[in-house]
Amino acid sequence: MSQRNRPPKNLDITLELVGFPKSLLKKVRRCSKLVETAPKDISYLWLRVSGAGIRSQRNNSQTCGLSLEDWLNVVDEAVAGGATWLVLTVDTPLDKMKEAIEICQWAQDTHNLKVGLFLCRQEITENEISTLKSLRKELTQIFVKKKVFEKFKKLKDLGFHLGIADPQEYGDKPNCEGASKLLYVDDTGTIYTCGLVAGKKEYRLGNIHERTFCEIVEDPNLPHRVEESIHKVNTGCDGCPSLLRRYLQNNT
Repeated sequence: MSQRNRPPKNLDITLELVGFPKSLLKKVRRCSKLVETAPKDISYLWLRVSGAGIRSQRNNSQTCGLSLEDWLNVVDEAVAGGATWLVLTVDTPLDKMKEAIEICQWAQDTHNLKVGLFLCRQEITENEISTLKSLRKELTQIFVKKKVFEKFKKLKDLGFHLGIADPQEYGDKPNCEGASKLLYVDDTGTIYTCGLVAGKKEYRLGNIHERTFCEIVEDPNLPHRVEESIHKVNTGCDGCPSLLRRYLQNNT
Protein backbone atom coordinates (compact mmCIF):
# COMPACT_ATOMS: atom_id res chain seq x y z
CA MET A 1 0.00 0.00 0.00
CA SER A 2 1.12 3.54 -0.60
CA GLN A 3 2.41 5.61 2.27
CA ARG A 4 -0.05 8.12 3.57
CA ASN A 5 0.35 11.79 4.14
CA ARG A 6 0.83 12.81 7.70
CA PRO A 7 -2.39 14.06 9.34
CA PRO A 8 -2.48 17.17 11.51
CA LYS A 9 -0.12 17.11 14.45
CA ASN A 10 -2.89 17.42 17.04
CA LEU A 11 -4.39 14.12 15.82
CA ASP A 12 -1.10 12.37 16.59
CA ILE A 13 -1.08 13.82 20.10
CA THR A 14 -4.69 12.88 20.78
CA LEU A 15 -4.25 9.30 19.64
CA GLU A 16 -1.02 8.85 21.59
CA LEU A 17 -2.66 10.19 24.74
CA VAL A 18 -5.35 7.52 24.56
CA GLY A 19 -2.71 4.85 24.16
CA PHE A 20 -2.69 4.12 20.43
CA PRO A 21 0.45 2.23 19.46
CA LYS A 22 2.57 4.00 16.87
CA SER A 23 2.02 1.10 14.47
CA LEU A 24 -1.73 1.81 14.50
CA LEU A 25 -1.11 5.54 14.03
CA LYS A 26 0.88 4.72 10.93
CA LYS A 27 -1.92 2.44 9.72
CA VAL A 28 -4.57 5.14 10.25
CA ARG A 29 -2.52 7.57 8.15
CA ARG A 30 -2.18 4.99 5.39
CA CYS A 31 -5.95 4.44 5.41
CA SER A 32 -6.68 8.15 4.95
CA LYS A 33 -4.39 8.33 1.92
CA LEU A 34 -6.08 5.30 0.35
CA VAL A 35 -9.52 6.84 0.83
CA GLU A 36 -8.40 10.01 -0.96
CA THR A 37 -7.14 8.26 -4.08
CA ALA A 38 -9.12 5.05 -4.61
CA PRO A 39 -12.06 4.55 -6.99
CA LYS A 40 -15.46 4.22 -5.29
CA ASP A 41 -16.96 1.17 -6.99
CA ILE A 42 -17.17 -1.38 -4.16
CA SER A 43 -20.13 -1.49 -1.78
CA TYR A 44 -19.60 -4.84 -0.08
CA LEU A 45 -16.66 -6.80 1.28
CA TRP A 46 -17.15 -10.49 2.05
CA LEU A 47 -14.45 -12.37 3.96
CA ARG A 48 -14.22 -16.11 4.59
CA VAL A 49 -12.25 -16.46 7.82
CA SER A 50 -11.40 -20.13 8.14
CA GLY A 51 -11.25 -22.35 11.17
CA ALA A 52 -7.78 -23.30 9.97
CA GLY A 53 -6.72 -20.17 11.82
CA ILE A 54 -4.87 -16.99 11.07
CA ARG A 55 -1.16 -17.41 10.65
CA SER A 56 1.41 -15.74 12.85
CA GLN A 57 2.92 -12.52 11.55
CA ARG A 58 6.29 -14.26 11.89
CA ASN A 59 5.29 -17.01 9.49
CA ASN A 60 5.71 -15.64 5.99
CA SER A 61 4.37 -18.69 4.19
CA GLN A 62 1.28 -17.66 2.25
CA THR A 63 0.12 -21.26 2.21
CA CYS A 64 -0.51 -20.95 5.95
CA GLY A 65 -3.26 -18.41 5.44
CA LEU A 66 -3.36 -14.69 6.15
CA SER A 67 -2.01 -12.85 9.14
CA LEU A 68 -4.21 -10.50 11.16
CA GLU A 69 -2.33 -7.59 9.61
CA ASP A 70 -3.18 -8.95 6.14
CA TRP A 71 -6.88 -9.04 7.01
CA LEU A 72 -6.83 -5.51 8.40
CA ASN A 73 -5.17 -4.29 5.21
CA VAL A 74 -7.92 -5.98 3.19
CA VAL A 75 -10.53 -4.04 5.19
CA ASP A 76 -8.63 -0.78 4.66
CA GLU A 77 -8.41 -1.26 0.90
CA ALA A 78 -12.07 -2.19 0.57
CA VAL A 79 -13.17 0.88 2.54
CA ALA A 80 -10.91 3.00 0.33
CA GLY A 81 -12.74 1.50 -2.64
CA GLY A 82 -16.11 2.54 -1.22
CA ALA A 83 -17.21 -0.49 0.84
CA THR A 84 -19.86 0.39 3.41
CA TRP A 85 -20.63 -3.07 4.73
CA LEU A 86 -18.44 -6.00 5.72
CA VAL A 87 -19.60 -9.58 6.24
CA LEU A 88 -17.39 -12.27 7.76
CA THR A 89 -18.30 -15.91 7.22
CA VAL A 90 -16.85 -17.69 10.25
CA ASP A 91 -16.94 -21.43 10.85
CA THR A 92 -15.05 -21.44 14.17
CA PRO A 93 -16.49 -20.28 17.53
CA LEU A 94 -15.44 -16.67 17.99
CA ASP A 95 -14.01 -17.29 21.45
CA LYS A 96 -11.54 -19.69 19.83
CA MET A 97 -10.49 -17.29 17.07
CA LYS A 98 -10.12 -13.84 18.62
CA GLU A 99 -8.63 -12.48 15.40
CA ALA A 100 -12.09 -12.53 13.77
CA ILE A 101 -13.33 -10.21 16.51
CA GLU A 102 -10.28 -7.99 16.05
CA ILE A 103 -11.06 -7.66 12.35
CA CYS A 104 -14.60 -6.57 13.26
CA GLN A 105 -13.36 -4.11 15.87
CA TRP A 106 -10.89 -2.57 13.43
CA ALA A 107 -13.66 -2.11 10.84
CA GLN A 108 -16.02 -0.59 13.40
CA ASP A 109 -13.63 1.61 15.38
CA THR A 110 -11.40 2.81 12.54
CA HIS A 111 -13.90 3.07 9.70
CA ASN A 112 -17.28 3.14 11.49
CA LEU A 113 -18.18 0.22 9.22
CA LYS A 114 -21.24 -1.95 9.74
CA VAL A 115 -20.19 -5.57 10.23
CA GLY A 116 -22.19 -8.72 9.61
CA LEU A 117 -21.16 -12.07 11.07
CA PHE A 118 -22.44 -15.22 9.41
CA LEU A 119 -21.94 -17.90 12.06
CA CYS A 120 -21.68 -21.29 10.33
CA ARG A 121 -22.68 -23.54 13.19
CA GLN A 122 -25.63 -25.22 14.86
CA GLU A 123 -25.65 -23.32 18.15
CA ILE A 124 -23.83 -20.69 20.17
CA THR A 125 -22.03 -21.05 23.48
CA GLU A 126 -21.98 -18.67 26.44
CA ASN A 127 -18.26 -18.09 25.86
CA GLU A 128 -18.95 -17.03 22.31
CA ILE A 129 -21.71 -14.69 23.44
CA SER A 130 -19.32 -13.10 25.94
CA THR A 131 -16.83 -12.55 23.12
CA LEU A 132 -19.48 -10.92 20.94
CA LYS A 133 -20.21 -8.37 23.67
CA SER A 134 -16.93 -6.62 22.85
CA LEU A 135 -18.41 -5.45 19.53
CA ARG A 136 -20.53 -2.32 19.01
CA LYS A 137 -24.11 -3.57 18.84
CA GLU A 138 -25.30 -0.70 16.65
CA LEU A 139 -22.73 -1.73 14.03
CA THR A 140 -23.09 -5.51 14.40
CA GLN A 141 -25.51 -7.86 12.66
CA ILE A 142 -25.50 -11.62 13.27
CA PHE A 143 -26.71 -14.04 10.60
CA VAL A 144 -27.42 -17.77 10.90
CA LYS A 145 -29.10 -20.40 8.76
CA LYS A 146 -32.90 -20.54 8.88
CA LYS A 147 -32.97 -24.05 10.32
CA VAL A 148 -31.02 -23.03 13.45
CA PHE A 149 -32.44 -19.53 13.94
CA GLU A 150 -34.34 -20.43 17.13
CA LYS A 151 -31.15 -21.64 18.82
CA PHE A 152 -29.59 -18.19 18.47
CA LYS A 153 -32.56 -16.11 19.64
CA LYS A 154 -30.84 -15.27 22.92
CA LEU A 155 -28.70 -12.84 20.92
CA LYS A 156 -31.82 -10.77 20.17
CA ASP A 157 -32.53 -10.56 23.90
CA LEU A 158 -29.06 -9.09 24.35
CA GLY A 159 -29.75 -6.35 21.82
CA PHE A 160 -28.01 -7.79 18.76
CA HIS A 161 -29.63 -7.80 15.36
CA LEU A 162 -30.25 -11.42 14.35
CA GLY A 163 -31.09 -12.29 10.75
CA ILE A 164 -31.27 -15.13 8.27
CA ALA A 165 -28.13 -15.97 6.29
CA ASP A 166 -30.08 -17.88 3.61
CA PRO A 167 -33.15 -15.70 2.92
CA GLN A 168 -33.83 -16.99 -0.62
CA GLU A 169 -34.79 -20.44 -1.79
CA TYR A 170 -32.03 -22.36 -3.54
CA GLY A 171 -32.42 -22.35 -7.29
CA ASP A 172 -33.91 -18.85 -7.50
CA LYS A 173 -32.20 -16.00 -9.28
CA PRO A 174 -30.34 -14.09 -6.52
CA ASN A 175 -32.05 -10.89 -5.40
CA CYS A 176 -28.77 -9.01 -5.13
CA GLU A 177 -26.90 -6.23 -6.90
CA GLY A 178 -24.72 -8.74 -8.69
CA ALA A 179 -20.98 -9.04 -8.50
CA SER A 180 -20.03 -5.56 -9.72
CA LYS A 181 -20.26 -4.07 -6.23
CA LEU A 182 -18.77 -6.97 -4.30
CA LEU A 183 -15.38 -8.47 -3.55
CA TYR A 184 -15.04 -11.87 -1.87
CA VAL A 185 -11.77 -12.90 -0.19
CA ASP A 186 -11.21 -16.50 0.89
CA ASP A 187 -8.98 -17.67 3.73
CA THR A 188 -5.91 -17.83 1.48
CA GLY A 189 -6.27 -14.21 0.35
CA THR A 190 -7.61 -15.15 -3.08
CA ILE A 191 -10.19 -12.69 -4.40
CA TYR A 192 -13.24 -13.77 -6.38
CA THR A 193 -16.17 -12.10 -8.09
CA CYS A 194 -18.42 -13.38 -5.28
CA GLY A 195 -18.85 -16.31 -2.93
CA LEU A 196 -21.10 -18.11 -5.39
CA VAL A 197 -18.11 -18.78 -7.65
CA ALA A 198 -15.36 -19.10 -5.02
CA GLY A 199 -12.84 -21.70 -6.10
CA LYS A 200 -13.62 -21.35 -9.82
CA LYS A 201 -10.42 -20.23 -11.53
CA GLU A 202 -12.25 -18.39 -14.31
CA TYR A 203 -13.66 -16.01 -11.67
CA ARG A 204 -10.41 -15.50 -9.80
CA LEU A 205 -9.55 -11.79 -9.62
CA GLY A 206 -6.16 -12.18 -7.97
CA ASN A 207 -4.66 -12.50 -4.52
CA ILE A 208 -4.11 -9.78 -1.94
CA HIS A 209 -0.36 -10.37 -2.27
CA GLU A 210 -0.53 -9.86 -6.05
CA ARG A 211 -2.79 -6.85 -6.61
CA THR A 212 -4.54 -4.08 -4.71
CA PHE A 213 -8.32 -3.77 -4.69
CA CYS A 214 -7.96 -0.53 -6.66
CA GLU A 215 -6.11 -2.35 -9.44
CA ILE A 216 -8.76 -5.07 -9.50
CA VAL A 217 -11.66 -2.60 -9.67
CA GLU A 218 -10.04 -0.62 -12.47
CA ASP A 219 -9.09 -3.63 -14.62
CA PRO A 220 -11.73 -4.01 -17.36
CA ASN A 221 -10.44 -7.47 -18.28
CA LEU A 222 -11.47 -9.05 -14.99
CA PRO A 223 -14.85 -10.86 -14.68
CA HIS A 224 -16.90 -8.58 -12.41
CA ARG A 225 -20.00 -10.62 -13.15
CA VAL A 226 -21.34 -14.16 -12.92
CA GLU A 227 -22.45 -16.11 -15.99
CA GLU A 228 -26.25 -16.02 -16.14
CA SER A 229 -26.54 -19.80 -16.53
CA ILE A 230 -24.99 -20.43 -13.11
CA HIS A 231 -26.30 -17.31 -11.36
CA LYS A 232 -28.66 -19.29 -9.13
CA VAL A 233 -28.99 -19.22 -5.35
CA ASN A 234 -27.15 -22.08 -3.66
CA THR A 235 -25.13 -22.60 -0.48
CA GLY A 236 -22.42 -20.35 -1.95
CA CYS A 237 -24.85 -17.44 -1.51
CA ASP A 238 -25.28 -18.00 2.23
CA GLY A 239 -24.06 -14.88 4.02
CA CYS A 240 -23.71 -12.81 0.83
CA PRO A 241 -23.70 -9.13 1.93
CA SER A 242 -25.42 -7.92 -1.24
CA LEU A 243 -28.18 -10.50 -0.90
CA LEU A 244 -28.60 -9.83 2.83
CA ARG A 245 -28.77 -6.08 2.29
CA ARG A 246 -31.70 -6.50 -0.10
CA TYR A 247 -33.34 -8.86 2.37
CA LEU A 248 -32.97 -6.34 5.18
CA GLN A 249 -34.31 -3.49 3.06
CA ASN A 250 -37.38 -5.52 2.16
CA ASN A 251 -38.09 -6.45 5.79
CA THR A 252 -37.72 -3.10 7.57
